[in-house]
Amino acid sequence: MEYSSDPEIDVLLSQQAAGWFVRLVANDLSLRERREYLAWLKASGRHVEALLDIYRYHGYGRKAKLNVRPASDAVPSGNVIPFALRGGVVPAREPEPRARPVARWRAAAALAGIVFCAVAGWTAKTIYFEQRVATEPGEWQSTMLADGSVLRIGPNTRLRWSFDDDRRSIVLSRGEAVFEVARDPSRPFIVTTRFGDVRALGTEFGVSLLNAATAVVTVAHGRVAVSKPNDTTLAELVEDQQMVMSAAGDQPIAQVDANRELQWATGYYEFRGETVRQAIEQFNRRNRLQVVMADPAIGAIAMPFTTVKLDDPETFVAMLAARPDVQVAYQSAEVIRLLPE
Repeated sequence: MEYSSDPEIDVLLSQQAAGWFVRLVANDLSLRERREYLAWLKASGRHVEALLDIYRYHGYGRKAKLNVRPASDAVPSGNVIPFALRGGVVPAREPEPRARPVARWRAAAALAGIVFCAVAGWTAKTIYFEQRVATEPGEWQSTMLADGSVLRIGPNTRLRWSFDDDRRSIVLSRGEAVFEVARDPSRPFIVTTRFGDVRALGTEFGVSLLNAATAVVTVAHGRVAVSKPNDTTLAELVEDQQMVMSAAGDQPIAQVDANRELQWATGYYEFRGETVRQAIEQFNRRNRLQVVMADPAIGAIAMPFTTVKLDDPETFVAMLAARPDVQVAYQSAEVIRLLPE
């Protein structure tokens, strides 16, 4: 069966398969983890193919290791130095036979096996023991969970996860992430924030904590249920719907372009006439370098229709500096001020 190719997902899937392989070979899976492994395997034919690839590569490496082992009584000819009698002539050495291509291939395969084991060990450690992510300003990450779900994580984000037989739990304490959830009807996927929970089975949605008082839930595909911490269901959202929750009160469900609303997960953002103030908010909550307005009037300027990198506030500032009514001053290594001309 042919599957569409996404290089980023393929890499994450290979890492996931390598992690399962290491645990299976070590034979240290608990009963719950074995059920989780079977659920992951059944979720997609791509999972089966990725795991089979790992087994094939591992088999080549093991075979190569067995066949390149030198004999115990072999003496390396390169370490023997011939001496001639005084006044004599050193006898000519017979040319050493050239290494056969098969032997070279086996040596290369053995080296590949060693490298694979090192990478697989690191992957298993990442997947099974470091069940949390913390990103820095200007840093984006992607990771695949044990069930095959994919997380696209924005800067300044703190989240952790844990799975059991009944639910898949994510705690988002800071920042933002997009969740591409692998379908598993027996275990809902629940993202918990200080404002409430977002519950899904198989869907793609984003949750952004804009600040200490506001959270935004955006659904790209499928359906999610939003509830308060006391389990009171607020609403159900479907594709291209968004809900803003805040300490001041929850806003009604809004129709949005989810692809654009979640575009930040790619590291880029397309401005379509937003104000400079709105643009600065996008940059400041994702970067160490902060942009400050000395005059509120600057914030009311309409942005041109353009696409920018969200980890590059300096290019954004340079674009504003090209205007005749704005000048730029570096206050420090971490602060840029926008001043009226």
